[in-house]
Amino acid sequence: MMRMTAFSKPNKLVIAISVACWFPGTLFAADLKFIPSISTTGYVYDTKTGDEPSTGTEAVSISPKLVSYFTGKRSNGSLVIENTTVEQSSSEPNTDKSFTELSYSSGISIIENVLSLSLAGSQNYRVIDTSQSYISDKVLSSGDLSKVSSHNAQLSFVTPNPRYIGLAVQSGYSKTKSNETLGSLTNLNSEGYTASAQIYQGRRLQSLSFLVSSQFSDTKRESTSDLTSTLTSANIGFKFTDDYSLIVTATDREYDIDENSITTANRQNLDTTSYGAGIRWQPTDDRFIDITYNNLDEGDNNSRYVGLNTQWAFSKRTFLGFTYDKNFYGDAYDMDFAYKLKSFKTQASYSESVTSYSRLSIVDGTSSLFVCPIGSAEFAECFQPTSIEYVLQAGEEFRSLNSFTTDITDETLFRKSGQISVGYNKRRLSASLNLNYNRTEYLESAREQDSRVATLNIAYQLGRRNDISLTTSYSTIDYSDTDRQNDVLNIRASFTRALSRDMKLTLSARYVDRETEDDSRDITDSRLTASINYRF
Repeated sequence: MMRMTAFSKPNKLVIAISVACWFPGTLFAADLKFIPSISTTGYVYDTKTGDEPSTGTEAVSISPKLVSYFTGKRSNGSLVIENTTVEQSSSEPNTDKSFTELSYSSGISIIENVLSLSLAGSQNYRVIDTSQSYISDKVLSSGDLSKVSSHNAQLSFVTPNPRYIGLAVQSGYSKTKSNETLGSLTNLNSEGYTASAQIYQGRRLQSLSFLVSSQFSDTKRESTSDLTSTLTSANIGFKFTDDYSLIVTATDREYDIDENSITTANRQNLDTTSYGAGIRWQPTDDRFIDITYNNLDEGDNNSRYVGLNTQWAFSKRTFLGFTYDKNFYGDAYDMDFAYKLKSFKTQASYSESVTSYSRLSIVDGTSSLFVCPIGSAEFAECFQPTSIEYVLQAGEEFRSLNSFTTDITDETLFRKSGQISVGYNKRRLSASLNLNYNRTEYLESAREQDSRVATLNIAYQLGRRNDISLTTSYSTIDYSDTDRQNDVLNIRASFTRALSRDMKLTLSARYVDRETEDDSRDITDSRLTASINYRF
């Protein structure tokens, strides 16, 4: 028999952060809204693990939720808090649990177009081991989840419309915590400090262009040495015709890491310095190509190479940014591409970086392909903006794509990440396809992990009250240090009917299948759910 327990008390840190986020913003707020709601969901699911017989289980969850946001002349912000209590008929221990999640953001223009402050953060539950991705959730294998909280603040200063020399300065603080990390029961508890500055030419300088920037990041870690990085770069151009310039470029990358903790032999020295000169062709303000001949110093090694950097707007709807360089690991690439029509949009990106889990957890990771109501988890509620430079309205946010697949760990990571996103929205049909690739090297433990994920979302509006949706994903994770492999197929179909203006019913079916190198780790799960949501 299932028994209902009281909702868990909100974490004191959650309350403190929420108040800190809201108090300064509401001083300038002109429009403040609260949207409370509650959802009750029943589950019937059947799970089979390895050669063991399948087990059938029933569960019920209750989820009160509060969505609030404010907009003002010089400030805006949002806050979403949701508590989910799950009770199950399972005989397995610790299946009855309560989960409190939140997300918030706030922006304040202290001095218009000059000085601004932004606050953002979240508390959610992630799998500790990426092999459990797309398998574990609040109902199935919830013991594989760890509570992760991330909070950050950033202060930004910029000189508005400079005549000769422009200056942009940013400073930030972040804190990331988790209950558990991979391979241990210790907490992830790190603090991050960042500072960056840019000096660039103003509008009056016609024959001279320059951009000098420096970025400092310090991540303090409890379980190992701190991760400190400094990236400094300079690019100076001297125009000798209307379209051509002679350019001089230099980049210095320094990572203050305990080299004794890095067990990967070919990653002992991460520091590099490069410098060179070349030609820039810039026929218009939004189109340029840099070709340079460079020298790379990497410890005792020295090499020369031809570098390429371009930002090219083919039209108002199409943009390409591409960089080829050299780094401690060899050839280095960075790419951004966007193509946008009224009903069809696509984005692609690729980047390489030395980072950590705590740094990744505070990356925005949003996509402008679809706009959703703040706090919404259903793709059917989202739409694709018709304008190229869409400005979010009150109560809206871009759909987040920050679903990085990385073990919860305090290690230093070398990460290569690529993503392609395609969106379509016309009349009653909305669809999105996301392709993600990540190669992650865990430098302290000499592990390497390749993950590939394809996700398809389709939503169709049957009428004014009814809609159907389909979400399917296929992920594969390979490990270089072992024979482990992890292939997961996840399919979810749902039907939603608006019973009234404030109440809706959702019926859904989910099927999950995981295949691994070991039959005992294979899992098949089939689930039927019925949910009623009421908005006050």
